[in-house]
Amino acid sequence: MKIAYRLLIVFLISTFLFACGGRKEGGVSGNVIDGQNQPISGVIVTFNPVQMTPDAKQPQTRTGGDGSFNMTELMPASEYILTFEGEKWTSKVTRNIKAPGGKQPLVLDGPVVIRFQLLKDGTIIDTKTGLQWLIHTSPDTNANNVSSIVDSVEQGGFNDWRLPTKSEITGLQDPTAAADQEGPKISTRACCVWTKEINSNKIEWDFYIDDKSDLWTSSRMPANDRVVVTRTSGAASSIAQSPAVIVPSSPATPAPAPAIPAAPAASVPAAAEKKEVPVATPALKAESEQTAPASAGSSTLVLHFGMNELAMNEAALAELKVFYNKVKDASGKIVIEGHTDGHGDSAANLKASLERAVNTWRKLQSMGLSDKIKVELRGVGGSKPVADNNTQEGRDKNRRVELTFTPS
Repeated sequence: MKIAYRLLIVFLISTFLFACGGRKEGGVSGNVIDGQNQPISGVIVTFNPVQMTPDAKQPQTRTGGDGSFNMTELMPASEYILTFEGEKWTSKVTRNIKAPGGKQPLVLDGPVVIRFQLLKDGTIIDTKTGLQWLIHTSPDTNANNVSSIVDSVEQGGFNDWRLPTKSEITGLQDPTAAADQEGPKISTRACCVWTKEINSNKIEWDFYIDDKSDLWTSSRMPANDRVVVTRTSGAASSIAQSPAVIVPSSPATPAPAPAIPAAPAASVPAAAEKKEVPVATPALKAESEQTAPASAGSSTLVLHFGMNELAMNEAALAELKVFYNKVKDASGKIVIEGHTDGHGDSAANLKASLERAVNTWRKLQSMGLSDKIKVELRGVGGSKPVADNNTQEGRDKNRRVELTFTPS
């Protein structure tokens, strides 16, 4: 009996030593860099087992001065999720790996890029541009009070926060996210942020591309209940801020809408195109009365919409079919620009104008629009009226979609 116990103990010890040795076979190595492709030292890399067991461990290592790390204390052929954090920041960047089953090491395919660093004070550092960002909660924000709201922000101990420029908002997007997509880019939750160009007093309500980066996922407050602000990271609060790129504001040229909302609802939000005329005002004219038939060879078309209407009526659809038949065999580009009248909430109007453009594009798609024709969608709200918004007739003319075809 004693011999049997001794053999059992020897067997258990051998198994334990073999298992420990197995953990050290092979290894995982990689590099961590910032948004400017510079190595980040001191990053804590945690290996989180995909299948957690009572005896599962979460080994950690740190990056060296060159941003590299190496881990050998892993269970062979086991799956792990790698997470990364610094002493003062966290990141939502992860990597999924499978530990090697033998002595051959695993080298990560490409460096781990930590562009956005989430600080404990709620602000976010963009290591690519050097800008510090904050999504500040402020209910019922509008064009009249947004400036005073920004002036009162003191998050992180700084009082030099400002509204971003259009180029800074555009620069937040990962250019590789939709590099190879054809046609209009469709994204949800892409409306809107307040922007202001340097040395300009004009505040605008612009679309942005929600590519699920750490910045946009840091807050999901409704657009009207938040303000996105920025400053230069590392700058003293008393120093005037300057953006990395300056794009002068141009009132005559509306900013293109880079992101398209999901399938529109049946009606415009209640705050859009608010009716401010007596009930006894003339009824909206029939679509055929509002829109002149397109002439032969014409490359433009204007379709009008009723108040709070996003979908076109049968008469407008007939006009669109005529337009389609003229361009369907050609190559070129169609710009579809949606408009509203000037009444109601500017944010709701901007969204409604883009949804009208999206609806028009979808109708062309259903007709069989060729891939030889590229499409650009714009929504400009009520910023480009063609008639007086103080009259019913003028508002009827302003609620429209303009299509312009340019052959290539």
